Amino acid sequence: MKMCGIIFSEMYSDELNAFTHDRNMAAIPYGGRYRLVDFALSNMVNSGITSVGVLAKQHYHSLMTHLGNTQEWDLNRKNGGLQIIPPYASESLNHANRGKLDELRNALDFLREDTSPYVVMADAHVICNMDYRPVLESHMKSGCDITVVGTPNTQNNDTTYKAVMQTDENMRVTSYALDHVPQPGDYCGMSTMVIDRQVLIDTVMEFTARGIYFLERDFIQSRFNSGELSINLYPFEEPVLRVNSIESYFSSNMALLDENISGSLFRPDRPIYTRVNDEVPSHYGMNCNIADCIIADGCILDGNAENSVISRSVRIAKNATVKNCIIMQGSVIGEGALLENVIVDKWATISAGSQLKGLATAPVIIRKGVTV
Repeated sequence: MKMCGIIFSEMYSDELNAFTHDRNMAAIPYGGRYRLVDFALSNMVNSGITSVGVLAKQHYHSLMTHLGNTQEWDLNRKNGGLQIIPPYASESLNHANRGKLDELRNALDFLREDTSPYVVMADAHVICNMDYRPVLESHMKSGCDITVVGTPNTQNNDTTYKAVMQTDENMRVTSYALDHVPQPGDYCGMSTMVIDRQVLIDTVMEFTARGIYFLERDFIQSRFNSGELSINLYPFEEPVLRVNSIESYFSSNMALLDENISGSLFRPDRPIYTRVNDEVPSHYGMNCNIADCIIADGCILDGNAENSVISRSVRIAKNATVKNCIIMQGSVIGEGALLENVIVDKWATISAGSQLKGLATAPVIIRKGVTV
């Protein structure tokens, strides 16, 4: 394969700190049975990439446990395979995230040992199903220094994106803005890009030696503005979900209830792989009422659930009602409890008769393992 892969696992850990106080962002549960990292990693495997480095700065025990021996992704190989790359303890473990170039400095050995001419880099917070091979083909045909993937913006809104771009008729980028609100006709970056491997190595070494650490701002934008860097844009027009806040995490899970979105993400020709946990089928009680939900295996459902994402081994007791909620693995909803717009982390217990109500824009969050 002409590409190796790099996955940035925790670019928005601070914004998701309700879930990342003891786990890596890429290991946050999603969609009832997946983790955020599964999408970028599966995309790489489905694109024929057999050498992947996952950059992890902290709390990566949960990520290592989830990835295990990587057999589900067919990456338990003698040559290549998957590497979790932690920071050097003496250099960058004790300071805040300074940028992707700083993280890539820890991956220099991985990049030097690989023989692929190109690198595809992706963020774990971007949920989509895509083949990176056409991106590489577009990059090679363009002759540009770097190719970025973006989604077309078709409507007016006030959402700020990390990168917002304009292009000419040949899809060469003519404007590159950061942390900007796009206008119709602009492209919103997906934090996915292809670059020559040796160029990336040289860039990381040069910039970090000068105390410069931000890939998008200090390398891409700065050199683009000075005319030293040409950027090709690959348009991606299928559904893309971005998890960079509590609100977007909630809405991205709820979006799976839309068959058009879930059908685009979970395709038989490009499956999303995850760690396999054998469970018995879910049990539906005689008087339960379940509507418009995603239900994983191993659940015991004696109560009511509507428009919710229910993970493995969840128990909903009699007369309990769960509406517009995300209930993670092993949690227990007590008899008569009422939950609406609530995110319940793993192994939490909601006591009988409890009432918890939030908003779709500000859901109530019950942390892992607590009893309410």
